[in-house]
Amino acid sequence: MKLTKANVADIEADPSRQLLIWDTEIRGFGLRVAPGGAKAYVMQRRAGSKTRRVTIGRADDMSAEAARKKATILAAGFAEGVDPVAAKKDRVKRTITLRDAIDAYIAAPKKKGVGKGAPKKARTRRDIRLVCHRKFADWLDRPVATFTESMVKERHALIASASPAQANLAFRYFRAAVNNLIADTDEGEAPVIKTNPVARLNRTNQWADVRPAKGRIPDRSIPEWVEAVKTGWDDMALGSEMRDALLFLLLTGARIGELLGSTKDGYPPLRWSAVDFRQDKVTFPDTKNRLDHELPLPRQLKALLKDRQKRAGPEFVFSDAKGRMPGDLRPAFRRLEGLTGISVTAHDLRRTFASIASKLDISTYKVKRLTNHISGNDVTADYVEVEFEDLRDAMQRIEDHMLRAPSQVGHDSLENVGFSGAAT
Repeated sequence: MKLTKANVADIEADPSRQLLIWDTEIRGFGLRVAPGGAKAYVMQRRAGSKTRRVTIGRADDMSAEAARKKATILAAGFAEGVDPVAAKKDRVKRTITLRDAIDAYIAAPKKKGVGKGAPKKARTRRDIRLVCHRKFADWLDRPVATFTESMVKERHALIASASPAQANLAFRYFRAAVNNLIADTDEGEAPVIKTNPVARLNRTNQWADVRPAKGRIPDRSIPEWVEAVKTGWDDMALGSEMRDALLFLLLTGARIGELLGSTKDGYPPLRWSAVDFRQDKVTFPDTKNRLDHELPLPRQLKALLKDRQKRAGPEFVFSDAKGRMPGDLRPAFRRLEGLTGISVTAHDLRRTFASIASKLDISTYKVKRLTNHISGNDVTADYVEVEFEDLRDAMQRIEDHMLRAPSQVGHDSLENVGFSGAAT
């Protein structure tokens, strides 16, 4: 029938099925009547090899004549080969913002390495969001499809003028977010953006040449630094906890989050349940690379932990008797800098540990195992099996060297000098 206001109003629903009543004047224009009585105008025609049915609007909200005018416009589009469903999807895609892309990338599973397919770690998610929101604050609500290679080139240069490392990191996250958006496209559909604009940085060699951080305690200064760590903490809140944590970091190469934990990153502090005095080992669970990390306890470190257990709370290693823990070690590092003139961070202690291991001719594969570094593309590492017991001698040699007396600097003797005063 010809769909008019009067006869549309007269059409009754069939409770058992959906009805489609087609207009006699415009091919494909019709009325859909649901079993519950809801009525909507539709337009149905072929678009290429697919039949598309587009809802024009509810009959309660628009007249038959208004729907007929919209149907005429849709018919013209169909005649020109326009697929309205695909066109609508494309319009929606083109509204996807950089913020949407970053959120989708953060929510996407890890794509390679240990833990592939698992959700990203809390710290990784936080770092991505923090960097992108700082460096791309004015871009976050801009549609991804509008970014150009020139924009990327200019913004990278601007950030790099202040911090080359931050520029590289920000655009690595940008590239990953856009690549994830391109990959997450249904088969046969065009992606939101055809090519990643960050490719310009590759073609023009614009990535900043960022050298790895080199901060560490010089070998000749380690005894002096250790002596400074051992004394003068009584006037600081949780001073003995910070002191013992510093020595532990130096002698294990552990990450600070593995000791003190991080609430925002979802890492718990090191628990006494992770310390095994019978087997002389400590286990760091679910570390940054998603693996549990076991380390042998050398003699003096074991003694430090034994003494610490007498003064700590029952749950966490680096807590006081009431369970209180340092929030971080920055106050301790500032004091030590004043005492020794040596400015280092917690991660610098990790570099110091690795450097001393190398200096003592401990094999690269043992150093990787001690520092819990994954092998990456090192094919040989897949053939080399470093067992846990192989690490005991290495840990003891490192401890002996770190704790040598100041008078032994420059000499070959590595006699163990202990923690005199470290736990008083």
